[in-house]
Amino acid sequence: MPSPSDAPRDLPDRVIRQALCHPANLHAFLKQTVPALAEGFDCERRRVLEREFPLDDWRRREADLPFEIPYRLGDQELWALVYVLIEHQSAEDPVMPLRVLYFVVLYWERQWRAWEKKTLPKQPLRLSPVLPLVLYTGGGAWQNNRTLHDLLGEPGEFHGFVPQWSPLFWELSDHDADELLASGDAWQETLAVIRAQGTDAATFERIYVEALRRLAPVAAHDRVRWYDLVRAIVSWALWRRPGPERQNLLAAAQATQTDTDRQKEIRLMGQTIAEAIWEEGRLKGEADGELKGELKALRRTLRQLLTARFGTLPEAVAARIENCSDVDRLTAAIVRVSDIASPDEIGP
Repeated sequence: MPSPSDAPRDLPDRVIRQALCHPANLHAFLKQTVPALAEGFDCERRRVLEREFPLDDWRRREADLPFEIPYRLGDQELWALVYVLIEHQSAEDPVMPLRVLYFVVLYWERQWRAWEKKTLPKQPLRLSPVLPLVLYTGGGAWQNNRTLHDLLGEPGEFHGFVPQWSPLFWELSDHDADELLASGDAWQETLAVIRAQGTDAATFERIYVEALRRLAPVAAHDRVRWYDLVRAIVSWALWRRPGPERQNLLAAAQATQTDTDRQKEIRLMGQTIAEAIWEEGRLKGEADGELKGELKALRRTLRQLLTARFGTLPEAVAARIENCSDVDRLTAAIVRVSDIASPDEIGP
């Protein structure tokens, strides 16, 4: 049986990452984070490295979006390859600076190994520049470590030998939902819905509906981008908003489209998302049921062992056993039965 961790509980995060793979959305995000550099990137020629990096560890890390993107050098027709690593986080991670550095070093190591295999004579080793970005869509400001130095312990005298390393953070909480909605940019209009996640039902629906309406013209010239962004919005709404709102939000999404084919796409999209939500609930229910069965068996075993050794158990001991929901504590208590002098010594 699949474990709860196999359930598609991160679907809203995943569709945001998938949307970022589209060149137009990637370019829009770069304009948000590094406006002075964004126009130098040729996002149409970007390469996504997710499935090409040689380490299994890398491929399993869905939070990472590693790109190689050509970057124009000045006004000349000279191009450099820049490694852009985007970490999408909807929750804080205290080891984020180290995690990003770790994968950047793996990328550089791959280039180093490739250089070593070249035949002589060869050019000096030159590593591709790196732009490490963190897209944080949590409800508040990032309150955790931002630099490698933030992770260091004492003695402080040695901190100067550690690299100055910090990803660039772009935090959704720094921006108002209506501000994003009024940007005129499809990517930011999508982020407006995520930003409105914690608002009341009426406010969220207003921003959600308006964002979907504003996206409608995108379908005329880039159907793939329209689909990716609409799926991101609808997925986020159906997963993150309270259950009673879901049916109304899905109907509202369909009503924003005048094209019948697009209405059908949203309806099918909603059905797929609803099935994923139901599946997660089923898996969680099965896992909860398995845990309850294991706890019941452990309690029964502990009572039987204690009764066989000491006779009828005091009510207080029996109650402690029945109220214990910690598998490890019950297991440890079972192991200790032969070593105790009284059932009162058992402490699950």
